[in-house]
Amino acid sequence: MKILMIGNFSGWMGLHLNHFISGFRSRGHIVYPADYNKMSRFGGIFPLNDKLSCELRQRGLEKLITSLRPDMVMMVSSCKFDLERLRGYYSGIISFYDYDGPRRNKMEDYLRFKTVDMFLTVSEYTRRNLTELGINAHYLAHGVDTGYYAPAELSPTEKKKFGSAFSYVGRATDRRSEYCREIANLGLALYGKRWRSNSKCIAAGLDSCNRLKRDVVGRELVMIYSASDAVLNILQEPLDQFQTILSLQNFAIPSAGACILTEYVEELPGAFVLGEEVLAFQSKEELREQAARCVREPGLVRKIGAAARKRCLAEHTHEKRVDAIMELIG
Repeated sequence: MKILMIGNFSGWMGLHLNHFISGFRSRGHIVYPADYNKMSRFGGIFPLNDKLSCELRQRGLEKLITSLRPDMVMMVSSCKFDLERLRGYYSGIISFYDYDGPRRNKMEDYLRFKTVDMFLTVSEYTRRNLTELGINAHYLAHGVDTGYYAPAELSPTEKKKFGSAFSYVGRATDRRSEYCREIANLGLALYGKRWRSNSKCIAAGLDSCNRLKRDVVGRELVMIYSASDAVLNILQEPLDQFQTILSLQNFAIPSAGACILTEYVEELPGAFVLGEEVLAFQSKEELREQAARCVREPGLVRKIGAAARKRCLAEHTHEKRVDAIMELIG
């Protein structure tokens, strides 16, 4: 199958999408990546106003489809196109892969997706609601590149630089600071430049836990996961209101062989065995209890990390997600 995949191919999202594309290619499919940001700029460089940018993207998409003749157009995470206009000249499969769930959009905002042939989402909450709206929605969790996110052999310098009892990599928010302060005294290392500028984090003394003083992406992430006894994962606002979406980190951390201490979402039990492949919490009290358990039982922490990687290798690769997509297409 020939697939035109459209998304944001810069930064961490670009890394993830290229891993996803590799999953398609390993199954024998041809994938053409297209960055919607470059499609909205004159010559791929100079930005235009919103109206001109939208029109430029639409014309660029039409040219790509005319020249490439893909069997499927897959838009990932963000849809920057007029779907009715696309359907007017394209008879192939139109699919959209939602990464945000209820984080950004109201359910009625999704009505325009009735045009697509296949709507994939990482949120069961979103799938249920869109199905009620008459949209052909299917749940599909993130996949992970188990070769990239794998246990790393660290040098003594790297172990010293990244080693910690607990680590958390992510954007500093008021809610996250409330959770992180609960285990700050247990050897917590925080990564992300905003931990030193958020007033609530500073008031809680979390700025002193901040390492590197910058955001982290790529191979350094794998080093952090490998050097940490356990890795913390906390929901983005407002997803805490819905308790939904296994983030990319929910798969990258276990794939690296690290024990993840993650906030509970409804999709978690279907992906990992609680207490055996992941540790979960639903409150600050449970976070403290699970963190204390990690300190008391280092052998359990290592066992959980190894079991989680084994599960990722067996069930959570990008190739497995591609197989699921092809099964849906039929």
